Parts: sequence; structure tokens; C-alpha cells
Amino acid sequence: MLTTILTNIGLVLGLVIGVPFLFILLLSLINRNTKQHIATRFGINGQLYFGFLGIMIHEASHLITALLFGHKINQFRLIKFPSSENPTLGYVHHTWHQRNIYQNMGNLFIGIAPIFGCCGAILLACRWLLPNGYELVVTLADQTTSAPITIPDFNWPGLLIFIVIAANICIGGFDLSTADFQNAKQGLWQAVVLLIIVALISSFLPIRTSLFGWLIQLTIILSVISGFNLVISLLFNGFFRLI
Repeated sequence: MLTTILTNIGLVLGLVIGVPFLFILLLSLINRNTKQHIATRFGINGQLYFGFLGIMIHEASHLITALLFGHKINQFRLIKFPSSENPTLGYVHHTWHQRNIYQNMGNLFIGIAPIFGCCGAILLACRWLLPNGYELVVTLADQTTSAPITIPDFNWPGLLIFIVIAANICIGGFDLSTADFQNAKQGLWQAVVLLIIVALISSFLPIRTSLFGWLIQLTIILSVISGFNLVISLLFNGFFRLI
């Protein structure tokens, strides 16, 4: 029983925190470098032209998650022109009660919210423009299916539009700032404690199988979309390095 409980705790922490943070670190490093090359080649405002969708989704993800965790929004801008004095492309200024465990824990999820927001937006774009690709992602996440995985036929105009949208979201949305990471760190221990409690309780409940099945499906979808985002990010990083 102890082994099962420890396994459940490791699984919950890995799926909810570990996997998202791994992709956040990789995508942030790549796309931060891409934006540096864009700013050098096209000027500081070039980051907006090549990543405006991602920037707005990034900030909207912070904003919505902050509201969900009861934070007070003092000021926000989903997108703005940067300057040498203030290079930020958008911001969400929020405050919370330091003694409120729920609001403090929210800082972790507010900090990493862009990966879920951006991945969700790309998944919706896939469903709209490439329904066959969307069905492939759903099939990969469905652990009960035994159907063979085949590469579907794509609508080429839809594929090209999808790649442009995905690239814009990747370039602008997956670059977490130092402030984002610092903010996320403030709620880390509260979130870890809560997840450990959830894993412990679920280990003794009949919903355990359903809960972990749902978490694994969500992580597979996140991993598939994030893996695609990594490929797109690397390709466009190479492109902006060469031009």
C-alpha cells in the first residue's frame, strides 16, 4: 500500500508540475532567443508583429488564472509596444493576501498558465483548421483504443495557416519572464502540499483510477501539443538566425 501511495504522489506531482515545467523551460529558452534575433533583425517592435497572438494569450492566461484564484487585478495590458526603457510586451499586475493559502498557491498556476493557455489555443486552431490532426491527438490521448496510429491526410492551405498561427503563438506566448518564474515559485510549496494531500486521499477512494486516467490523458495531450510547439519553435529559431 505504501508503494502505491508513493507512486500516486510521484505521478500527481510529475503530471501537474513536472511535465509542464519541463516544456516551459525548453520553450522559454528557445523562443526568448528567437525574439532576440527578431528584435535585432527587425527592431524591438518586430516581436509584436511575429508574436502578437502569443503575447495576448500569454497575458490573458495570467489574467484569467489570477481571477480564478481570487487575486485583485490592479492593472493589465494584454499587449503593448515596448521601448528601451520598458521592454515588456504586456503585463498583469495583481495582489493577493499573503496569509491566504489558496491565493498564495495560485501564484504557481498563474506563473505557468501560459503553457496551458497557448497549448489550448493551438489545439483549438488545430480542431478548426486540421480536424484530422485534432482527431489524431485525441486518439493518442485515448488509452483505451487499440486502433493503429496513422498519419492523416491534411488540407494543405489549412496546414499552412495553422503553422503560421502556431508559430505566432509559440514566438510570443511561450517566453516566461523572470518575474513569471519568481511569481510561480512563491506558490510552489503550497501547491506541492495540496497535491500530496489529493494523491493521499485519492489512493483510498474508488475514483483513483478515473482521476489518474484523466490526468494522464491531459498530460499526453499537453505533451503532444508541446512537442509540436518545440519543433515549430526550433524551426523558426533557425529561420530567424539565418535571415
